[in-house]
Amino acid sequence: METLPADVLRTIVPEWDPTADPPSELTGGYSHRVFALGQRHVVRLAPPDRAHRLRHEALILAELAGRDDVETFRHVLPQVVGEFDVNMAHAENPSHAVNATQSHWDRWRGLVINRFAGVNAFRAWLDASHAVRQSWVRQAVTILRAVHGFGPTTGRRTMRRGDNDAYVAGWYATRIEIAGRDWRSAHQKYLTTLRDRLASALTGKRRALVGASISACNARLDALGTRLGPCPGHGDFHLHNIVVSGAQVTGVIDWEWGGMTEPDADLAHLLRWSLFPSHPADEDLEHRVSPRDFSDVPSAVWEAYPEIAKLAGLEERLFVYLVEHDLHQLVGFPDSTQATERLEAWHAGAVREVMPRGA
Repeated sequence: METLPADVLRTIVPEWDPTADPPSELTGGYSHRVFALGQRHVVRLAPPDRAHRLRHEALILAELAGRDDVETFRHVLPQVVGEFDVNMAHAENPSHAVNATQSHWDRWRGLVINRFAGVNAFRAWLDASHAVRQSWVRQAVTILRAVHGFGPTTGRRTMRRGDNDAYVAGWYATRIEIAGRDWRSAHQKYLTTLRDRLASALTGKRRALVGASISACNARLDALGTRLGPCPGHGDFHLHNIVVSGAQVTGVIDWEWGGMTEPDADLAHLLRWSLFPSHPADEDLEHRVSPRDFSDVPSAVWEAYPEIAKLAGLEERLFVYLVEHDLHQLVGFPDSTQATERLEAWHAGAVREVMPRGA
């Protein structure tokens, strides 16, 4: 394991002793490196081309920390302890000479947050009872609902909307920001962006599938005319980013894709992976999980978020979000069999499997 820039980290976390408590790398960091600094802190490290994502995450977490309407859930939201650029830290303090063990991290971005007790809910899922699984989902969705600005009273938004809110439409690196509050137009533009990005990347069956998918989404865009937001959202809300210990949700992590959204769009990942759990699974779990294991996720989602369960045009809206995600994946991975499989499933009516009962 590479030696972390311990001099910088000890400035941020002076009580941490890397000799007595060496850092341990945590799984699930995906495009980042994530290390535990003892039991109380975690450092997330991003290479230079992804440094902006950790800067954005720090801003999102600072905004959440400044809101009094999420006070009840503050203990399960990450708190920023410190952030740094390795090269900037050394340049500002010449006594911190860059040695061979630290040079690997030059120009990397670091974000230190508090560490939550437990493991991510996906890893804990197969060993939990039905009741505990349902409780985890209800707790996590209730936290997300509060972040969206809904207070304890059903249907009542307690967070004031800003005058300059801008919707973020789409997924991950292909998402776009649209000034104003026209959710439909934001997705119309995003679909055009995806179409243009995919125009020369695909041939044959996948190209026809992409064309049919974009047409099907455009045909459903009128359903996006209803809005509850713009609401602050997580942007990557699923079981890997929900930390649990026993029957309790202890943390909701990884806010780097947060932005202004509609609340039903913020639920799309959790619903998608309940139908396709092997696709995001860690390698050791990929062949152990099946949709049957996660079939009770949607009912718990709708129980915890009644406003969205009753939203007009919900099936058409979810279809758009779910299809957009898989078109996005084809931008980065044109040969993805998983994205193709999911697109075919959405066209075959799989969205109905995650809808509220009786809808």
